[in-house]
Amino acid sequence: MSAITKHRPTSEFPELIVTVPDSWSTIKLAPLYDVHIGNINHDAALFTKHVEWIRKTPNVLTWNGGDMIENVTENAPGRTEQTMTPQAQIDLAKKLLKPIGHKLLFSLPGNHEDRSEKAAGLQITRWMTDDFDAPFFPDYCFCTIKWRGNNFRILAHHGSGSATTAGAQRMAARKALSWAKVFDLCWTGHLHNPLADMLYQTDFDQRTGTMYERGGVVMISPSYLKYFGSYAAKKQYSPGTRGLAVVELQADGRMDVSVHAVGRRL
Repeated sequence: MSAITKHRPTSEFPELIVTVPDSWSTIKLAPLYDVHIGNINHDAALFTKHVEWIRKTPNVLTWNGGDMIENVTENAPGRTEQTMTPQAQIDLAKKLLKPIGHKLLFSLPGNHEDRSEKAAGLQITRWMTDDFDAPFFPDYCFCTIKWRGNNFRILAHHGSGSATTAGAQRMAARKALSWAKVFDLCWTGHLHNPLADMLYQTDFDQRTGTMYERGGVVMISPSYLKYFGSYAAKKQYSPGTRGLAVVELQADGRMDVSVHAVGRRL
C-alpha cells in the first residue's frame, strides 16, 4: 500500500495537510476517542479487536481523539476505577497502538490527559508525536485530506461539556460551526454517545465564482467504557454505546457514515 504524506504548514491555525495516494480505492476514517485504558470498565477485548481491524484493513486512517488513558491524578475523581498507574497506562497504550502507528494522522488531548497539564504542566499526549509521527495539537486540528482531486476538510476536537440529553449532545457537537467554515467533517467525542448529524452547506468554487452544495457531517464517536458499575451509572448519565464510528470517503466526494447498533435479536 502506497504511503501517505503529511505536511504541517507554518500558520496561526492548527493545520495538517495529508496527501493520500490516488491509487487508494477509498479512504476509511476510524478515529479512536475515549478509550480510557486503565479504567476498570475499559472494554479491552473490543478495543483490541478494533485495533486489529484498523491494522489489517487497507485504506484505513485513524487519529487519537483524546482520553486514550484514564490518568487519574491526585485530586481528580475516579480513583477507585483506575486499575494501574498513569505511567503503566501510557506504556500499555504505546504497546497497543504500535501496530497501527503508521496509520495515525495526529493526536489530540482529552480532559483526562489535561489533568497532568493542569497539575504539573505536562502534556502526556505528546508521546504520540515522538513514537508514531502523529503530530500533537493542544485543542483543534484542521486536517485536510487531499485525494483524487478532492480536499476533504476535517475539524477535529476532543469535545467538551456535560450534555446528557440527545438534543443537548447534538448542540454540543455543533459548537464550532458558528465560526468554522467550511468543513466536511466536524468530529468530536467526549460524550460517550455516537452521533452522525447531516449538515446542509454551500461553498464557492474559487476558480469560477459559482456556488455549489457541500454537505457535511457532524460526528460524535462512542467510547470504550462499559456502563454498569461505572461513575457514569452512579451519576445516572445515559448509557453510551462502545466502539468505532467510521466515515468512508469516496472519489466522487461522497462521505458514507457507519455507526453500528450491536446486540442479539431474539
